[in-house]
Amino acid sequence: MSLLLQDNTHKYILKYKIGNGATCECYMGNKNEETSEICAIKIFEQKFYKFYSNEVLFLTKLKDNNNIIKLYEYGQGVLTPLLNDDNNDNNDKSNEKIVYYEIMEYANNGELKDYVNSTSSRIPENISSKLFIRIVKTVKYLHENNIVHCDLKPENILFDKYFNVKLNDFGFSQEFDGKNGKALLNRFNGTPIYSSPDVRFASTKGFDGIKNDIFSLGVLLFVITIGDFPFESATYSDDKYKFIIKGRFNKFWEFFDFINISDEFKDLINNLITINPAKRLSIDKILDHPWLVKHLGKSCNKMNNASQEDDLNQEIMDKEIAEELSSRKK
Repeated sequence: MSLLLQDNTHKYILKYKIGNGATCECYMGNKNEETSEICAIKIFEQKFYKFYSNEVLFLTKLKDNNNIIKLYEYGQGVLTPLLNDDNNDNNDKSNEKIVYYEIMEYANNGELKDYVNSTSSRIPENISSKLFIRIVKTVKYLHENNIVHCDLKPENILFDKYFNVKLNDFGFSQEFDGKNGKALLNRFNGTPIYSSPDVRFASTKGFDGIKNDIFSLGVLLFVITIGDFPFESATYSDDKYKFIIKGRFNKFWEFFDFINISDEFKDLINNLITINPAKRLSIDKILDHPWLVKHLGKSCNKMNNASQEDDLNQEIMDKEIAEELSSRKK
């Protein structure tokens, strides 16, 4: 059964559900039955208004970046079952629900999560490195605009029909004050397994949102390259993370010694998920890291599309990512 969403001026047909988050549901749909133009439609119940308004705020501010999902329209509307059975009354108002909605760009190729370990093989490092660059540069854009995402994970990395990265879900994002995010944040609602140990002190001591995003990037990179989580929680009670806390990284990596992992990759992960926020790499140092330089042949900070050579390198990388992910599509 389809759903009908309408406000004062528009009608949207919600065909089927494509996602289900903590605060909203997402549907594939179109504006009306006369058009074939596809869009993604997020539906927020009234109790989740603050997450809806938060996402609208940040997607509006970040609209100029092509690696961030596009928001087309938003507002309050009425959601009701669209009944095609002649025995049902389409004028029945009993199932109507007032909701908040967002009409968004439809990412044809789904979530990064769908491609992680989707076959018997891992995503090779030469591809995960190129994919990671796209994600890191997008996060850098956020931070340069005084915004932290606070929920970086494969479920929130989408792909359009060309497998371009589209960062999604800004319901938990926050704006920070002060140059380079020196002011601490005191509210956290992200996904625990991707979150840094710092967020445990959010309500009392506060936490550095940028450093938390950096930590999440480390977990995300590990997951997309290894196909599994590095630990269950970033706490001393965790059998694996306790060695990170002690600085005994070699003992940590012994849990994964059955996998062929490069030393450069291990070094990058070590410097992203370390317990001390001050020792985590900055975005620029991530982009200069030997693991990324190894797979690109130069510092990613120097790849700014300023030359034909850089344009060509970018095109080649995009093709390699698309070919690898296409081969893994279920």
